[in-house]
Amino acid sequence: MKVRVPDRLRRLSPWHYIWIAIVCSQALTFLLSVVQGRLWWGGSVSRETLIVGFVDALIVPLVIAPVIIYLVRDAAELRKMNVALQEMNQKLQELDTMKSDFVSVVSHELRTPLTTIKAFAELLILKQNMPDQRRKNMIASINEESERLTRLVSDLLDLARIESGQIKMRQEEVSIEDVIRRTVMSLGPMLESNGLRLTTAISQLPGRLRGDKDRLVQVVTNILSNAAKFTNTGGSIHIAARQEEKPLPQIIVEISDTGRGMSTADLERIFEKFHRSEDQIVGAAEGTGLGLSIARQIVEHHGGKIWAESEEGKGSSFTFVLPLRRGGQRGGLKNH
Repeated sequence: MKVRVPDRLRRLSPWHYIWIAIVCSQALTFLLSVVQGRLWWGGSVSRETLIVGFVDALIVPLVIAPVIIYLVRDAAELRKMNVALQEMNQKLQELDTMKSDFVSVVSHELRTPLTTIKAFAELLILKQNMPDQRRKNMIASINEESERLTRLVSDLLDLARIESGQIKMRQEEVSIEDVIRRTVMSLGPMLESNGLRLTTAISQLPGRLRGDKDRLVQVVTNILSNAAKFTNTGGSIHIAARQEEKPLPQIIVEISDTGRGMSTADLERIFEKFHRSEDQIVGAAEGTGLGLSIARQIVEHHGGKIWAESEEGKGSSFTFVLPLRRGGQRGGLKNH
C-alpha cells in the first residue's frame, strides 16, 4: 500500500526537521544572493561566485548540521545514561540495605531458639537432681524451639527457591473446594481448641483451576494461621470462595477474621519478609514472619494476586485471586 506523505512526515524526528530547515534556509540564502548579484552587478554573476555561494548554501550545512545534531544527541544520550546509572545505583543501595536488614533479622530469628535450646540443655546437664516436672517442661521447651527452628529454616528455603524460580510447582487440575476443605480439616482442631469459630461459604465453582494443590493449601494455611494468631478467644474466622467471569474468568478466595486488625503502616508492609503486626520484627506472636510473604509468592507464581484490608479493632480480610482455564485457553502457573 502506498504510504501517504503526512504519514512519512510523522515518522521524522525533530532533528530531521532542524536539518531540513537549515538546508532550506541556506538554499534560500543562495537564491537571494544570486538575485542580488544580478541586480547589483548588471545582471552578471561570475562562475566562481556561484560556486562559492552554492558550497556555502548547501554543502556546508550538509556537513555541519549532522555533526551538530550528533553532538547534541550524544550529549542527550549521556544525560539519559547518567540518570539511569544514578537510579540503578540507588536501587543497588536499597538492595544492599535490604540484604543487611534481612541477614540481621535472620540471625536474630535463628539465635533466639538456639539460645533457648542451649540454655535448657546446659541446665539439664548441670542439674541432675532437678524435679521431674521441671525437667519435663525444659524438654518440652527444647522440643518446641527445635520445631520453631525447623519451621524457620524450611520457610527460608521455600522462599529462596520460589523467588529464584528454582522451585518446581506441579500443574494439575485443582478444586479450590478441596484445597479449603483439606486446610480446614488440618487446622480445625487447633482453631476449636483456641476458642475460635470457623465458617465457610463456597459457591459452586465450575471453572477449572490449574496449579499446584499442595502449594495452594500452603497459601490458605498461612493466611488462616495468621488470622488465628491475631484473633482472641471467642472470635470467628470466615472463608468464602466464589467464581467471577468478568473481567476474566477467575476464582476469588477471601479469609476474614474478627481479630484486632492492623494499622495502615502494618497493612502496607504485611507481605514483606519477617514483618509482623504492631511494627515489630520479633513480637509476642509465634511464627517466622515469612508465611504471608510465601503466600504472596505462590499466588503470583499462579498468575494471581493477593491483598489485605484491615481496620484496627475490627479485624482483617485477606483476598487472593487465581485465573481459570477455559477450553484451549491456558492459565495458571507462570513459566520460569
